[in-house]
Amino acid sequence: MKTIRPIRCLLWLCCAVVAGFYVLSWSGDLPHWRFLYIEISPNGMSRAQMLALTPGQRLLSAALGLPAVLTLLYGLWRLDRLLLNFRRLALFSAASACHLRAFAAAVPLATLLSIVELPVRALALRAAGAAVPAPTMGFSSEQLTLVLVCALFYLVTGLMDEGRRLAEENEGFV
Repeated sequence: MKTIRPIRCLLWLCCAVVAGFYVLSWSGDLPHWRFLYIEISPNGMSRAQMLALTPGQRLLSAALGLPAVLTLLYGLWRLDRLLLNFRRLALFSAASACHLRAFAAAVPLATLLSIVELPVRALALRAAGAAVPAPTMGFSSEQLTLVLVCALFYLVTGLMDEGRRLAEENEGFV
């Protein structure tokens, strides 16, 4: 299982990028170089709109986005635990099935939270006195595909449990 180490490295890089983009999108302070200009903005909001918010409104907005980010990071952490079990050749163990099940539940939940975040943020900012556009909510085909793939992973956990049960049953006959 030599391929697990590079996958885990990519997984942790993904976690760092998700966390870094989240912090940078709400901080307003981005690095500038003479030859490169980077612009990172929160989902559903332009950088100019984000910079027009007061610090309190920005903190409120960032807090509303935190559950989706933390749920996604939790799911990715559980995927890392699954990969560690695979490296130990515990492919069909109860712990592996549990890690895959948690990953398969956390990613769609994070997707749902990120979809709901936009209208909730708009309503909260309007209540806080910010001049923001009317609340909107959208669902993309990529998000639908992600939810369907995670549903498939969830079904695979049932197969893992059944495989483990059959292996334990066969051990009893030998």
